[in-house]
Amino acid sequence: MRAHIAAATAGALFIATNIQCLALSPVVLTPGYAQRWVTRSSMPEYPLAAQAHHISGSGIFVLRVQIKSGRVKEVIVGRSTGHAVLDSAAVKTLREWRFKPGVLPSIKETLPKRQDPFATEDSFIKVPISFTQSR
Repeated sequence: MRAHIAAATAGALFIATNIQCLALSPVVLTPGYAQRWVTRSSMPEYPLAAQAHHISGSGIFVLRVQIKSGRVKEVIVGRSTGHAVLDSAAVKTLREWRFKPGVLPSIKETLPKRQDPFATEDSFIKVPISFTQSR
């Protein structure tokens, strides 16, 4: 039983319940980007209640990161896992992630037409998370 970052490919198609949330970030955190950008990360704890009831799911989470500090300012559920308990576990853990200061692309670079008061200070990073049970 584990949670993991789902493999992400540039050509992947993500279907969202909130398309605007997923459109926030064209940058998907791939293993290559993670090695270069992430300084502190951990996988979400698989909630015991979810394990007991054989609940699993995959979701997409969008992190708003302050570029200067590398701190996660906000976690947006772009596509729910389908279960609030799994979404909460992912959000709780992703809030604690840290990125190398000054290396992430700004919102202005990745989404030049987006009107955002912090477009030069923040970055949006998409993180796919899956909760699966081993057999």
